Order: sequence, then structure tokens, then C-alpha cells
Amino acid sequence: MYATQTRSSGTTPYSAAAERGAQARPGAHAPQAQAWEVPHGRDAEQSVGYELFRRAILLHDQEAWTEISARYRPMLIGWALQCSAMGSTDEQCDDIADRALARAWVALSPERFAQFPNLASLLAYLRTCVTATAIDAARAQTVRERAYSKLDLAPTATPEQVVLDELERDELWQVVLATAACEQERVVLVESFQLDLPPRTILARHPDLFDTIGAVYLAKRHLLGRLQRSPEVQRFIH
Repeated sequence: MYATQTRSSGTTPYSAAAERGAQARPGAHAPQAQAWEVPHGRDAEQSVGYELFRRAILLHDQEAWTEISARYRPMLIGWALQCSAMGSTDEQCDDIADRALARAWVALSPERFAQFPNLASLLAYLRTCVTATAIDAARAQTVRERAYSKLDLAPTATPEQVVLDELERDELWQVVLATAACEQERVVLVESFQLDLPPRTILARHPDLFDTIGAVYLAKRHLLGRLQRSPEVQRFIH
């Protein structure tokens, strides 16, 4: 029922090796951001880091994104641990880090790269992505909790309203399913939006469809873009 679309280059920005690297030290203390910051005096290391981002963003280099994930994911997790918004969400810090990196990957187009003259500016942007992702997660949880609290107060619908609402929801769902272009997108649609499963769980459930967590995010990104551009879907929203 379900399928993937890859980026125009046919690659994804992360690798399974990068994920294993985050778990390579059992018993180690949670990473702290300061321990992973690149010293400004180490010009060679600064240059290597900046070159990785240049290749990843300008050349859509999958290996560069893999190395960025391996190098900087522990730093992002450390920033998530320090973010005050994490106290208002049940999301795990590693999930926030993965989503923040995916957020940066989507936003950092070749046209925007000129806005970042050095590695420090790119890392500052990644930290902004972590904070924004944590805040979004906290807000989403607050909205869900408020919605649940209002369920008992909601007015009872008439049988006619129930039937009409169910028909419209079923029609919308059929339109959304038809919008998905491949099995990876259909898996993400059902398991992310209907079953509310996190990307890491989707990856574990479908190793035959997704080889990395980045592939899950990529399929979700393409699906959301298609839904936003679909006139049939927009008819139900506006």
C-alpha cells in the first residue's frame, strides 16, 4: 500500500552509521554542547567543517551530510538538553536533534549559503533550529492537551452532522492518499499522521523502504510539499 521519493540527486542526508555513532559509547554521560564546539583558533578544523557544509548545501553531497550528522549530532543533542522548552514536551532530545538537522537541511538552499560566511555562523543556525524545533514540539503538545481537555465540553453533534463529517473526512483521506507519489510517502502518511509514530519507529518498522532516518524525513518533506500544492486538498482546507 505504501513508497519513496528521493531528492533530485537520489540521495539522503544521513546514514545509519551516523545514528550508530550517537550510541557508540554505552554508559557515557549525556553530551554537553560546550565539549563539541569547534575552537575558533583551530583554523584547519574550521575550514574542514565549513567545507563539509559547502559540499552538502551547494553540491547536494550525501557523504558530506552523513559526516555533518556524525560530527554535529551530539552537539545538537546537547543543545536540546539545555533548551528550556524541553520541559514542556515528551519528545526525546535525540529526536529533536534529528528533526532540527532535517529542518536545517530543508531550509539551507544554495541561494542562502552566502549568508553564512564561516562555520560559526552555520553552527549558530543549527542551534536556532534546535530551539525552534523544541518550541514547536512543546506547542504541539500543549495544543493536543487542550484539545483533549475540551472533548467532554464539545457540543453533541446531530446524527446528520456526524454522517456529513464522516463522509467529508473519508473523501479527504482518499484525496490525500491519492496525492502520495510512492510507497514510502504512503507509509509516512499512514504511520506518521494517522498512527502518530515518530520517524525512528517508522525506520525500524520498514528497513526495506528506508535505509536511514533521513530517508523518512525526505519522504515526509516531499509528501507535505505535494499536499500543499494539491488543489484537491486545499479545497477541504479553505
